[in-house]
Amino acid sequence: MADAARASEGVTAERHAEAYARRQYVAVVATLVILTLVELGVARSAGIAGPAARSALVLLAIAKAALIALFFMHLRFETRILKVTVLAPLLAPAVYGLVLMADAFWRHLR
Repeated sequence: MADAARASEGVTAERHAEAYARRQYVAVVATLVILTLVELGVARSAGIAGPAARSALVLLAIAKAALIALFFMHLRFETRILKVTVLAPLLAPAVYGLVLMADAFWRHLR
């Protein structure tokens, strides 16, 4: 009798965990949709200055990429070293871009 009660408790806990995970994924998808709508609003808005719009779009894209990596690539459950292993190649082009911009800036000053 006790084994059957424990088994049913395990099934119930499993169902609650699945429902929680499903709600989390639905919330993440809803957040991604909202961020996409905000991006469209920023891109189509004539009242936002060019540099501010570009900055907003980059920040929104970073936020969406972080959500996708954390939830759909399951990186939030991984160890720190694996997160760094995934993040480092993503940062390399950004660093390269900054170096190129700095080079162009210094050449322009000459």
